[in-house]
Amino acid sequence: MTLAADALDLGRLLAWSARPRESPARHDDYHRVVTRYLQDPDFAQAADALFTGAGLQVIVTAADGVIVTAEATSPLRLPVGDVVKRASPHHRAVVGAVVLAVARTAYPEPSMLSDPDRVAVFTAQSVVDTLDRTAQAHAERNGQDGELDEDRVEMWRRWQALAAARPNARRRSVSDRQGVVARVCRVLTEAGYLTARGETDGGTWMSRPRFRHAVAELCVDSDLYALVNGFAEQEPDRLDPASGPEQADPDGDDDGLG
Repeated sequence: MTLAADALDLGRLLAWSARPRESPARHDDYHRVVTRYLQDPDFAQAADALFTGAGLQVIVTAADGVIVTAEATSPLRLPVGDVVKRASPHHRAVVGAVVLAVARTAYPEPSMLSDPDRVAVFTAQSVVDTLDRTAQAHAERNGQDGELDEDRVEMWRRWQALAAARPNARRRSVSDRQGVVARVCRVLTEAGYLTARGETDGGTWMSRPRFRHAVAELCVDSDLYALVNGFAEQEPDRLDPASGPEQADPDGDDDGLG
């Protein structure tokens, strides 16, 4: 093939990577460039260099297509804070905590992140339960002597100030705890990370393979993730870095999905 044709196919591969809700099985062109990546080593090497230069990590499979996650320094990284630009910093932090709790609920064991057959199904209420337990653990830890992280305290106070969902309510609220989780899950669904499955317990979602990969790269070095992931009783400097995927700045501005 000519240099121009190679460049065109690289562009097509990049273009399909930006459409995470699509799959190679549904589009001949997508199937063609994915097949070329898997069968043509020179083309794959060129594609890898292109994505690496943009700060992206790429995984290509015949079934799932192009799965891309952005590194923390990538200009293409999408911070959760950008989704709620008009919200206060503390509200953005709550949204970031919800994203981390969704990840924790979908993948409660770190080993699940390396299991290609893992398909998680969860409800909004199960994510709410995770956050409620985490907020309570944080309150108990900060009830002891020691310095308080005022921003962290305020974030969990904002979460606990949200109303609990009313049992058997005829209409679902968008501003109670289930409603906030559901709104975040809908954003993740639109981005191609989750699939909506039903309305049980505030909404039911199924993870897609690209979410499993994104969770592993979601954030970098966050003690907030350690707290959400159930390590509240351990000292931060004793946390085992192999206990789970590394996570990011808990202020909500850089909890992003690539």
